[in-house]
Amino acid sequence: MPHDATRAAREPSGALDAPWLSVIVPLYDEGPTLEASLQRLLAWLQRSGHSWELLLIDDASRDATRATADDFVARHPQLPLRCAHHPRNTGRGRVVRDGLAAARGQVAGYLDIDLEVAEDALGPCLAALSGGADVAVGRRRYALEPHSLLRHVLSRGYSRLVRALLGTRLRDTESGCKWFRMTSIAPLLPRLVHDGWFFDTEIMMRAERAGLAIAEVPVEFRRRFDKTSTVRPLRDSLAYLGALLRFRLSLWREDRRAAR
Repeated sequence: MPHDATRAAREPSGALDAPWLSVIVPLYDEGPTLEASLQRLLAWLQRSGHSWELLLIDDASRDATRATADDFVARHPQLPLRCAHHPRNTGRGRVVRDGLAAARGQVAGYLDIDLEVAEDALGPCLAALSGGADVAVGRRRYALEPHSLLRHVLSRGYSRLVRALLGTRLRDTESGCKWFRMTSIAPLLPRLVHDGWFFDTEIMMRAERAGLAIAEVPVEFRRRFDKTSTVRPLRDSLAYLGALLRFRLSLWREDRRAAR
């Protein structure tokens, strides 16, 4: 991505000490595809023109993910890479919250390292932040293939349910490609409580209800079949539904208290 005046104005002269961009990568049982995915992401960052840091957070993986991440960082001592490990599995939401708390960038966010939304999606998302958005989320457009049809149907069904129950206009709260202006999102972080996958919906709803400017950026989602997904459609759909109903109740109680 070429360097431009807009980004230069948003990146201070001390960017070498405090990077403009913090990229958080949640890790859990990523398998043998992790090394190649990290290389792709690193290559994008190095040609982006941004000052950056990369935070790898392993959520107590059961496979070789931890060793692969540690080795990747050790092989690049000259680069702003950090690696942290949870002693026990806590869930995606806790991993991202820990990453946001540790991030030093003015802009921070996360990308699923399976790269089913490819690393190139960072470009338009970060451009949306440079253009004035507080939050940029990759709104997934599915490359429809027979093996990904169920995932597409479940995702669209959940999106409709979220809009119906929570009254949001957002179309894809669950995307694993989210980026935040830290001065805007930091005041909301203490209110986030979900440790699992529902964190994605929670942070987007908190941002919308706080009046933050949210850009939904179209990105392509292409299912990968060279790795085993940790998503279990039936189990996870039921868990999402329960979390969604509880969250709707908590918002209703908040609104009642605010109306008194």
